[in-house]
Amino acid sequence: MTWKSTSTSTGGTNSSKASTLFGLNEDDKANILVYKYRSGSKSLEVSSQHDLCKALDSDPNLPFLRVTKKQIPRGNSRLEVSAEDLLMPEERQKYGDKPTLKSSLANVGLPSSAYWKRLFFNSYPDLYIVSKSVSPTSSPASSKDNSPESSQHVSPSTTFPVDTPHPLQDPQAS
Repeated sequence: MTWKSTSTSTGGTNSSKASTLFGLNEDDKANILVYKYRSGSKSLEVSSQHDLCKALDSDPNLPFLRVTKKQIPRGNSRLEVSAEDLLMPEERQKYGDKPTLKSSLANVGLPSSAYWKRLFFNSYPDLYIVSKSVSPTSSPASSKDNSPESSQHVSPSTTFPVDTPHPLQDPQAS
């Protein structure tokens, strides 16, 4: 039997919030591959779960982030990230019938050293994907407010903008 302890001494230590939210091991310092979806980064990062927890804990957007894992097939130099790879397991079951979950979002290349270590030593078994928390709409009823029918019910006050002169055009505006 295993369990998670949040304190190791009489003084007690706070466990990482990211490790609790995403099931990461904050004490694991082994190298992992991290892909930050839509971060602007051009390559995968080699990090550790410990460093990833520290980075996520310091991020003010932590409640809006998620971390998922995708297994890296041995021998592959590239890995395709699809929409379903950004979802948690319970969300995959819930939204499994959505046709766009299989759509490709990115095709990332493994760093050369990670490829060879994966091939010969079975290192880097998983790709850790950090993304913003989004999920597909569960039903057409949830998109009721942005349907074409609801957009037809507008008032003239919201249709036509009120003309406000630019401060440089109207000296009394400032």
